[in-house]
Amino acid sequence: MNITIEAVYEAGVFKPLSPVENLKEHDKVRLVVEPANLIDAQRQNRIQIDPAVAREIAESPEHDLLES
Repeated sequence: MNITIEAVYEAGVFKPLSPVENLKEHDKVRLVVEPANLIDAQRQNRIQIDPAVAREIAESPEHDLLES
């Protein structure tokens, strides 16, 4: 089970910003830390596309990834 949560680091402890489902007290976990500002910057670099245009591209045989 992989889940992504947002947390704050205070006094040497990671504190979730909201309750974490499916974890019990004292469960051991492995954390992969990505600074939120880096994640936000990556999101800002994504292009915005109209959903109708995205659907048209996805359904078009001209843009099919598999050769016919």
